[in-house]
Amino acid sequence: MAIDPNSAVSLSAQVKADIVQRINSGEYAVGEKIPSLRSLAAQHQVAELTVHAAVKELQYEGVLESASGRGTFVRALPGAGPTNLAAAVDELRREVAELRDRVAAIESGDRRS
Repeated sequence: MAIDPNSAVSLSAQVKADIVQRINSGEYAVGEKIPSLRSLAAQHQVAELTVHAAVKELQYEGVLESASGRGTFVRALPGAGPTNLAAAVDELRREVAELRDRVAAIESGDRRS
């Protein structure tokens, strides 16, 4: 799917839609590793952060799952709902804790975080 930089739809939403389409078409099967962020960014001619935002949203939806040092894998078909609610809640808790640490660092004047 070609990304339209002039579209009213954000680039990350367009990338997300393309990944979902590829999963639904079977190009990326459940359990299969998807291409790296760098590779997807090159394919779509967008920044890696744009792809990262799309992937992160699909992770929150339970469609994708990342494994440190191994890559990102298709966890479930889009629209199937979270496969492991406890894991999703744990991930959200980790994200909130990380955000709290960042806010605390900023408020204390430590801009390194």
